[in-house]
Amino acid sequence: MYSIDPVPLPHDGPSDIALWRMDIDFTASLDAPAFASLSEDERMRACTFRRHEDALRFATVRAALREELARRLDMAAHAVRFALDVNHRPHLADSNRIDFNVSHAGAHGLIAMSPVRRVGVDIEQHSDKFDWHSIAALTLDPEEVAWIERLDVGQQSDAFYDAWVAKEALVKTTGAGITRGLQHLTVLPRESKRVTLRKQIPDDMRDVAAHWLVAPDSYAACVAWSVTALR
Repeated sequence: MYSIDPVPLPHDGPSDIALWRMDIDFTASLDAPAFASLSEDERMRACTFRRHEDALRFATVRAALREELARRLDMAAHAVRFALDVNHRPHLADSNRIDFNVSHAGAHGLIAMSPVRRVGVDIEQHSDKFDWHSIAALTLDPEEVAWIERLDVGQQSDAFYDAWVAKEALVKTTGAGITRGLQHLTVLPRESKRVTLRKQIPDDMRDVAAHWLVAPDSYAACVAWSVTALR
């Protein structure tokens, strides 16, 4: 029988943040009992994906999210209800007890969760066919581009993905993100697990921190959180 067993991940953030990795089995069927908790809307959404792999990424992460939230809310997983805020960020429809965020790429997904602060998470799979220069203007500060280009060619793509996941996790934590674009959020050069915001820090990022995570081979990942507890 197919089951979904999230793997708890260690991290250097606040102790109230729980973090899990899901390993996605692309041979699974959406009819498997592991997906029984999904709502009808979620099943319909899964069916809209053209590729079975994309449907399984969504379904696996959402089913695992339901299970983890249900444990903390002391309710059945199928009874957990979601809603979207004005920025289309998912949240619990019937409670503000827990904040959460998810991401998935390739064969893995991530869930971050906290009862006291906002969280954001991002994971990306490296692609040898991807030319990071093609979106550098939309994602990187010019000084970040110059720093990456000084690296050995074999290190440049890894550095780009480090920047990408850090910026995505930070923006997903705020919900609204930065209005001027990711290129105005400077996180490189990377010097440790801790993400250091450099140059002028946008106002909506002044209360957010982040750490890069140990990710599977050929992946990059990051978790972010609001420094000040919301409750």
